[in-house]
Amino acid sequence: MSLVDVITRIDALIKKYEKYSAEKPEAAAKSKDPFNNAYMEVLERINELTLKSDENGAEKSRAIKATLNAELRRAKAALLEDQVAKLDKLVRKGKSVTQETVASRQALVHEVRKAVEGIPDGVHSPRKPFRAAGPGTSLGGGKQPVTIDAEKRDHRMDKNPEYYQHSEASLQFQKDFEAAKARQDKSLDTIDQGLTTLRGIGEAMGETLRQQDVVLDAIHERMDEVTGQLKTNNMKLKGMVTKMRSTRNFCLDVVLICIILGLVLYLVAMFKK
Repeated sequence: MSLVDVITRIDALIKKYEKYSAEKPEAAAKSKDPFNNAYMEVLERINELTLKSDENGAEKSRAIKATLNAELRRAKAALLEDQVAKLDKLVRKGKSVTQETVASRQALVHEVRKAVEGIPDGVHSPRKPFRAAGPGTSLGGGKQPVTIDAEKRDHRMDKNPEYYQHSEASLQFQKDFEAAKARQDKSLDTIDQGLTTLRGIGEAMGETLRQQDVVLDAIHERMDEVTGQLKTNNMKLKGMVTKMRSTRNFCLDVVLICIILGLVLYLVAMFKK
């Protein structure tokens, strides 16, 4: 185990259990050396990723664990491409930088890169992204410059046959995903069948209502006809009753006149005697 690994592990343990301490240590003041500041930031980020890796290892669900490991791999790649690359550019920056200092810093950058790549992320052979060498740096370590050739195949990954192979966690995650997708498809089919049945019931109810509308229209027309006939009969009956009342009144008037005339004649006959 290298010195960087030991320091990283110690810092990770301290950060993990510092919440149980009564007094939290104050943050160290930044120095005037940009390389040292960037180096401390990278170490802090490595500590965070190490803690995250430990938490991922304690996860029991394989699907969740695979998802967390994928996020961890993306975080590692971002760290290598951003902060570690920035740290590499700062190797020759600063005051009174000697060749020994540059060599020491390059060794630290190399150790930091190895520490980042060595963080467990659920893959047997962690991916080591290629970084093009900057000005003033050598292309050591078997690295090659980035080239794009549509006709020539890139053989840089042939040395690692497991680079594109699935891990056990990724295979399990794929199986869980396919099983969940199958269950979801089955549920969607059931829902589609239910909606089809409901649509059929709705169409049948609509057809029944249309038929009932026709019957109701016929009933309304018949009721209008009956109502009209009743009104006509009522008018006729009213006319007959009025006519009968007039005839009866006339007869009563005639009878009363006759009675009055009879009384007058009787009285006249009595006065003559």
